[in-house]
Amino acid sequence: MNGFSDVVGRSRAWLARVFISRPFSRVLAGQVVSVTGSNATAVVVPLIAVITLNASSFEVGVLNAAESLAAAVLGIHIGRWCDRIGPDRTMLVSNLTGAVATIGLFAVLHAGVLSFPLLLALLLVVGLAELGFDISRTGYTVSLVPRERLPHANALIEGANAIGEGIGPSVGGWLFDAVGAALSLLFDFVTYVCSSLLVLLNVLERRKRKTVASEHTSRRDGSAPAETDGDGDGDVLSGLRFVWGNGIIRSIAFSAGQFNFFTAAFFTIYYVFVVRVLHMDPVAVGLAATCSGIGGIVSSVAAGTLIRRMASDPLFIATLLAPALAALLVPLSALTIGYGNAVVITLVCVSQFVWSFTVTVNLVLSESIKQVTTPERLLGQVSSVERVIALAAEPIGALAGGLFADMIGEDIALYLCAVGLAVSTAWALGEHGILSFCKPDEWQR
Repeated sequence: MNGFSDVVGRSRAWLARVFISRPFSRVLAGQVVSVTGSNATAVVVPLIAVITLNASSFEVGVLNAAESLAAAVLGIHIGRWCDRIGPDRTMLVSNLTGAVATIGLFAVLHAGVLSFPLLLALLLVVGLAELGFDISRTGYTVSLVPRERLPHANALIEGANAIGEGIGPSVGGWLFDAVGAALSLLFDFVTYVCSSLLVLLNVLERRKRKTVASEHTSRRDGSAPAETDGDGDGDVLSGLRFVWGNGIIRSIAFSAGQFNFFTAAFFTIYYVFVVRVLHMDPVAVGLAATCSGIGGIVSSVAAGTLIRRMASDPLFIATLLAPALAALLVPLSALTIGYGNAVVITLVCVSQFVWSFTVTVNLVLSESIKQVTTPERLLGQVSSVERVIALAAEPIGALAGGLFADMIGEDIALYLCAVGLAVSTAWALGEHGILSFCKPDEWQR
């Protein structure tokens, strides 16, 4: 009996060490559920547009840019709202907003009255909901996780993203084929509801703790309980001024913006190149995508250790340079076509694995640095500014990639993308940039 109790005790201790706390484990579970649903819908919506609405390629592109447009127009305002009402409530409101928009899309599609403008409007609402959820998660993680565990917590979140991104598209495609367009949307609605319930448990638990603490304070000094919720800080441009004025955050934000620009350009060309030039069939393309997903999951396990053991500035620069080198493998693999398809596929798979592994480490490191550098009252606004910069760069990069590929050829355009990815490290090389960041002592434990 004692042996069994020891095993249970050790298991609980291990779970507490890995998943940090019960509230954070709920956030993590909600992240897996939410990302899975969002990626399932990301497959379903273009199929609805093409099959049901007979949309053109341009119209599908407009739908894919809906989230970026939402971020560019209202992202900063969402960040300030997050700082004003609190990250947990923002996550809850964002989830419920996404659920309402999704069930609305299901209703109009089931009723046969869906139009392209209505689809676009609902996707803009969904984009805002996803943006609010992502922005608020940064501040919420800080409020739930000890400072020394932030890199580990962010690595777990990136692992949750990798799992959801790997599962979601397959689920979306299967549901669309099995139950049809309208009913396949209910899966995303259910994931929104599940994620909302997980966040709601945390909100209620926090309110209960705050009520108990207020009662103890009132009994001790006879004063009325003070309201502790944040009220934001300054005007709507406070986050933008902080990003511009803080060299560390500015270097992260603008290197990410340039990196996302050339990433979007690269993958716009990538699928055309691997199919038409490298003659990879759908199975081989899917295998490369699987290697990318595996790279992200492996990286989420290793990122915390790498951040703890390596200096932050060389690790940040290395994780921007490594994807550029990985990108070079794709056009270079054309030189090995004479050696057989196996060699070509292996090089592309290695490229995707290395890309995903190093990008995930960079995301975890960047998020952790932002969380310890930015005042907690501004985390929502700073996160929203970063998202605006990153997401605004993606549609522009995608258009530029397609244009340059048509003008100078896919292979040369891919080489240029690799150079652009590598040059994104220039933002981090200034003396006031990431090179000036001092890693907290507790990260090295």
